[in-house]
Amino acid sequence: MDLYDQIENTRYLGEEFLTWLWYASEQNEGVFEFGDGLEMEVLFDNQLTLEANLAEAERSKLSGGAPSFSREAKEALKSGKRVTQAKLRLRREEREWVFTVTARTLGISGMKMPAVLSREDDDQFYERMDLIDEADTSLRALYLLFLQRRLGDEWGVELEKMMEWAVSE
Repeated sequence: MDLYDQIENTRYLGEEFLTWLWYASEQNEGVFEFGDGLEMEVLFDNQLTLEANLAEAERSKLSGGAPSFSREAKEALKSGKRVTQAKLRLRREEREWVFTVTARTLGISGMKMPAVLSREDDDQFYERMDLIDEADTSLRALYLLFLQRRLGDEWGVELEKMMEWAVSE
């Protein structure tokens, strides 16, 4: 199997990741703790897209307010749709980023970053690059946490809890 086939055969993981992230953020009031003392808060913001597995035409695109808490979002989950795109609000210490994540590629777009503190143009550029890197590193840490759970022995139990959450009101 070549690299392209491997990528195509694992694309579903992005949808599972965003669906799990939604579940986990609601269970933990958005707070994720990592073993090295790192703590971050992840909240689903004002845009959420869910699609059926085989029919892209069956799409629920929700926006405004807090769509992840809406009845329509839960109904989409109940009908078997998965999260394909979500706007996230990520907080670490005093900094906050808002960006959209696309499940298929785990690509980040439309990022709003914390304010840049430097005055010099060159310093501002490097500070912005550091902020982008920090957001990317944070998303990777969340994905790694998901993969550890997904590949762990307790995934069946967590999946059951997710399914109960999905059908709850």
